[in-house]
Amino acid sequence: MPGEALARSKELFRILVEQSTDAIMLISSDGIITYVNPATAHLTGYTLADLEEKDYFTLVHPDDQENLKHQLAHLIEQHEGSLSLEYHLCSKDGTCKWIESTITNLLLNREVEAIVCHSRDITQRKQLLINEQNAHAYAERKFRSLADSNIVGMMVTDQEGKMYEVNNQLVQQLGYSKQELLSGDIRVKDLITSKYQTARARAWRTLISQGASLPEEKEYIRKDGSHFPALVAATTINEERTRALVMLLDISERREAEQRKQEFLSMVSHELRTPLTAIQGFLELMQLYVERLTKSSSVETNNLLHALDAMLQQTLRQTEIETRLVAELLDVSRMEMQKFEIVLQLCNLTTIVQQVVASQQQIASTHTIELELPSQTHLPVEADPDRIEQVLTNYLSNALKYSPPGQNIRVHLSVEGFMVRVSIRDQGPGLTFEHQQRVWERFYQVKDTHHQSFPGGLGLGLYIVRTIIAQHQGQVGVDSQVGQGATFWFMLPLTDEPI
Repeated sequence: MPGEALARSKELFRILVEQSTDAIMLISSDGIITYVNPATAHLTGYTLADLEEKDYFTLVHPDDQENLKHQLAHLIEQHEGSLSLEYHLCSKDGTCKWIESTITNLLLNREVEAIVCHSRDITQRKQLLINEQNAHAYAERKFRSLADSNIVGMMVTDQEGKMYEVNNQLVQQLGYSKQELLSGDIRVKDLITSKYQTARARAWRTLISQGASLPEEKEYIRKDGSHFPALVAATTINEERTRALVMLLDISERREAEQRKQEFLSMVSHELRTPLTAIQGFLELMQLYVERLTKSSSVETNNLLHALDAMLQQTLRQTEIETRLVAELLDVSRMEMQKFEIVLQLCNLTTIVQQVVASQQQIASTHTIELELPSQTHLPVEADPDRIEQVLTNYLSNALKYSPPGQNIRVHLSVEGFMVRVSIRDQGPGLTFEHQQRVWERFYQVKDTHHQSFPGGLGLGLYIVRTIIAQHQGQVGVDSQVGQGATFWFMLPLTDEPI
């Protein structure tokens, strides 16, 4: 029957309203509550009886009442329609909540004859939004503080190099006015030397894929044509990653300080090397005279001359050590000034290794150096023989230095694919994992070993080794365990070209 169906429909609607987790109220045209569901009582803290016949506006925070009354009056004038509002609703205990209400005018609907207010608590969502806005405002203040601090130059730019915002420090760094930089006539590519144009394109690819680029050094051009070095970093500032904030730190003073340091190192090394060369020459000449006198002198004189010869040999060894240290300082100085030369030529690595092993064996009176070669003894590489000899000498000197007397040193050559590997194994105290990572650093020295039989160096040898091998497109490394010695190795690419 139609009447029964209508009754069932109304009952179903009533159940849905009663079970709803959203607050549902019916309000008269003058703002009096005529019906509330249980969720409304839960939202406000009032009982259902307290809420019925209550003025709805007394539940609204005073700051929001005027606006809500105005919006509701306008809705009533329209005779139909709905609106959505966010405002504060006050609970019985005095606390206020943010609610979102959809208010529908059904005053002319004979079944309802009221304004339907459908509300839900959005306090948590609103608080998250407020926190986000506060965080954004804080970040904005920090950004503005940084931009105005004149510590780094800053610009907002796009991939085409158009600048949208610049700070005063960037204006001072470049020598242009803010109007000139923002006019669109000057692009970022116009401010960077040609050497770094490729680096700029690479940085933008990184920005698009990752949202930020690592700091790197570039050279910028001022309005007067002069250049200055800068450390540059960037991060995207929009979701599309089409615009980036670029920060420039002028490192001219640091570069000048580094240049002065390298010039000082070069000067000191040269000044030390000159007298050492003269001393070594005089000592060698004295040793020659001693040899001549020994052949024609008495027994007592011979004894004195032998003692003198021993002292001269010891002095010569010390002079050689000092000469090597000065040579290392010079090499590092040249590396820092990018004047370290590698002269590549085709050569047989086996021959170089054999020569260095033979040379080191002559001075290693308390050790035996074992050389193991692969079946393929012809190992062609494109290398600087003198520099590879320097690498091998460093490895072998360290192995002899740290191995106890009587322990053998093992030199092994092997072919691994398109690379040849040279490894030198000692019987010394070994290295911790931290030492293995850091021995390649400049001036780093292992302090906790008690097996040194020769004076220590400056901590430059392995740094130089790594640089030399890197310039040969090779690799270096060390394998070690504490108490079980160490194996230092390097690898060079083989070449197919005949020697």
